[in-house]
Amino acid sequence: MSRNIGSIVCAGSFVMWAAAASAQQAIDFTVAAGQPPRALPSLAKVGEFFVPEVKRRVAEAKLNVEIRWKEAYAGSLLKPMQMLDGIKDGIATIGYVPSVFYPDKLPLEQLSFYVPFMTSDVVLVSTIMAKLHQAFPEFRAQYHRFNQVRIGGSGVDSYELLTTFPVKTVEDLKGKKIGTGGVALIWLNGLGATGVQSNMMEYYNSIKTGVYQGTIIMPSTFRPMKYPEVAPYATKVGFGAQYAVVLTVNKTVFDKLPAALQKILFEVGEQWGILSDKAYMTAGDDGYKSLSDFKASLYELPREEQVRWAKTMPNIAKDWARKMDQQGLPGTKALALFMDELRKAGVKPVRDWDKE
Repeated sequence: MSRNIGSIVCAGSFVMWAAAASAQQAIDFTVAAGQPPRALPSLAKVGEFFVPEVKRRVAEAKLNVEIRWKEAYAGSLLKPMQMLDGIKDGIATIGYVPSVFYPDKLPLEQLSFYVPFMTSDVVLVSTIMAKLHQAFPEFRAQYHRFNQVRIGGSGVDSYELLTTFPVKTVEDLKGKKIGTGGVALIWLNGLGATGVQSNMMEYYNSIKTGVYQGTIIMPSTFRPMKYPEVAPYATKVGFGAQYAVVLTVNKTVFDKLPAALQKILFEVGEQWGILSDKAYMTAGDDGYKSLSDFKASLYELPREEQVRWAKTMPNIAKDWARKMDQQGLPGTKALALFMDELRKAGVKPVRDWDKE
């Protein structure tokens, strides 16, 4: 009799366990990016850190969820310019969104690009942008308009110049065509150069075939993308580290997730950003070291030439701030906070964009 009772108890326990297991919430997470992980340290960290760390924390917290992951990089699901709408429409759940490519849709995220010649410290720039997201709800609300929640942000190492010809003064760019992405084109205003809207997947072939004669790009891309093979003159202009990419989650999906999982996504997204910023600084240093492998040269613009370059531009920061203010966004306040935080950190601006 006791054996029968024991068998019944064991069988009942198994049924209860099976029922609990079957009650797990099944969640499909498709992570997408338009670029290859080898080219961007922050994208590499998505597969190397973000995905496994979320898995680890979910298991550690014993959450009653089963996440089925799929990773689609290098444009296999969404191209770089499709990321924002692709996440909005649910084509992917989590997106590596290059905010730099969306100046009209994510206008507040472009702030660092409107204050060039500031600092090469990627961690500092991203830290200040995180403060802006905390100080102004309008920064977070940008993503809600596109059915998304921002869970992390990352900067990139200082944008510099790669060309097929030597550049030692601002006059050397007159009459030349330079390809780059997003707002960075505005840095060519006043130089007599022609900016061509492009992206890192096109730079190599476009320079090789003469579509344009150079690009403004981060040194972290030199080695993996082999740009110095076709543009062997590197000029350290010092445009500065920029805030350029975010991780977002489809809001419809996010709102249905358990609160504990939402918290994990925010925490791991924040860590992803910090690790990415540090990785960019290391990769940027390696990019300069790689120039000798490509038999490319490096020239660093002196401070006075940086000042000359900056002063050829209109006050793009003030113009941006006024435009944001007119849209009911905190442009002037955000610019002031950004510049004040840089100065507090010991940065000596080439140009006081907020005070002129």
